[in-house]
Amino acid sequence: MKEKTVVQEKAVVQEKAAAQPAVKKKITILMVGNSMTARKGNTTIKNLRNMAKKSGQKVVIKYLKSNDEKMKNWANPRHKSGKRLYREIRSGRWDYIIFQEQTKAATKQSFVRASEKLGSYIHSKSPRTQIIYNCTWAYKKGKKISGKYYSFNTMQKVMNKNYQSAASKSGGSVCWSGKAFALYRKSKGKKKNLYIKDNNHASKYGWYLNACCLYRSIFGKSAAGIKYYGGIGKNLAKKLQKVADKAMN
Repeated sequence: MKEKTVVQEKAVVQEKAAAQPAVKKKITILMVGNSMTARKGNTTIKNLRNMAKKSGQKVVIKYLKSNDEKMKNWANPRHKSGKRLYREIRSGRWDYIIFQEQTKAATKQSFVRASEKLGSYIHSKSPRTQIIYNCTWAYKKGKKISGKYYSFNTMQKVMNKNYQSAASKSGGSVCWSGKAFALYRKSKGKKKNLYIKDNNHASKYGWYLNACCLYRSIFGKSAAGIKYYGGIGKNLAKKLQKVADKAMN
């Protein structure tokens, strides 16, 4: 009789446990780059946090940034930026590490080589960490780099190719924010400026679009339908959500 009571008690405990909602795991994200990752006026991380919160996701986001920093320095364990990054990698606490190259350097093969080196170290020291490369956007009006002029379209194609190569050689994936910028620029109707006056950094509209692309890369689902509009207006936010989806497909 006593045995039966114990069995019944265990059954009740198991039933109560099954009835409890599963506790959602916090997703840990380390973002690594320069002013295109974090700076005054850059609302990407704020937008990403709020999108995640609005959709019921739990995230912890930390960033490492140094203005105008290049991947080759993040990949150098003796450089001050590299020392910071390698320490974070060895901590093993990150589900995702998101890299972003300096815009001009994204046209160079040194970016690909640095990514390959970092990928090898991450897979060795923190095998559970997934790598994402946030392929940013070319200069709005083009740019002369190392004596060669690149139009927006030409530069974006080179950046896309190098980001894809970096991902392929380091076991990562690509967030196609630059493609989203290009798609929006080609879209019909009156458009908001995705850039500020410096021809490089994004406006609040561009940062929101960037966050929509990152959301898709991290969570594997669209930001469309999330009722967080980043202070840019509901209709425009919805349009940018759809542009990000198209770029990421």
